[in-house]
Amino acid sequence: MSNPTGNDPTLPDEAARATTTAKPLAAGVPLSKHAPGRRPSPSQIVFYSYPKYLYTWPVIFLAVLFPLLGNLISPQVEGWIFVIAMLTVLMAMGFDLTRNLTISWGVTIIAGVFCLLWLKDAKNVVFFSQIGHHLATQVPLVSHGWYYLFSLFGGILYLIMVIDVHINQRWRISHNEIEHFAMLSKDDSLGRGAKRFITSYPDFLELLLCGAGTIQIYSAQGGILLRSIPNVPWLFFRSKRISQILESTEVSASSGDEDVDQHEGQSGVEELGDGHGG
Repeated sequence: MSNPTGNDPTLPDEAARATTTAKPLAAGVPLSKHAPGRRPSPSQIVFYSYPKYLYTWPVIFLAVLFPLLGNLISPQVEGWIFVIAMLTVLMAMGFDLTRNLTISWGVTIIAGVFCLLWLKDAKNVVFFSQIGHHLATQVPLVSHGWYYLFSLFGGILYLIMVIDVHINQRWRISHNEIEHFAMLSKDDSLGRGAKRFITSYPDFLELLLCGAGTIQIYSAQGGILLRSIPNVPWLFFRSKRISQILESTEVSASSGDEDVDQHEGQSGVEELGDGHGG
């Protein structure tokens, strides 16, 4: 029997087809935020907080390298390179050269050099030139045996530091909480809630040597410092990933959370501090 409309009765109409093909979403299941083919945002990041001994790696590295080079570099050049590296490491460990202070020091040194050159040429003041000539004539010779012992014992101490940090100074930031793992002391957890994260680089030399900086965690209103995590290596390259983790889940602060933040902020600064006592 023919159909007067010319349509196949076995095929559903457009409304029926839409009804049969649409699948309802389960309640409470959010839609994916990521387009097909795009990498999902990281769910967590693990990092470590190191003591100041972290920045001694250049002198340990040079103490290992110079004996291997043999006679390719003169002993006097090796000595001067090692002296300059040692001074840089000591400054990184003993001073906090902020950006403005570093610029001020650089401008002062450059201006001082030009001033000394002007005094020598215009006023015939040769006192500072004599000091420079005296330093240039020095021969800071260091034996390969000394390099070997320094690299051996310094490397052992560095290895001990790395092991201790991985045991007692492990931090993890996820969508839900901030955790501090300390096997020989105690673990600590801070609910994510609404927090304010600040990554800063208080020392230019620390940033230069290890890309290191400090992570500071404040309460939602930014008035109470909850945690301070110093000397995090390669933080300069990890800050973007930390931001992705914190931005992937929207959270809001309630009055109860704020009270918890205040309590944790007072106890956290006293108990944890920076994790290293300075």
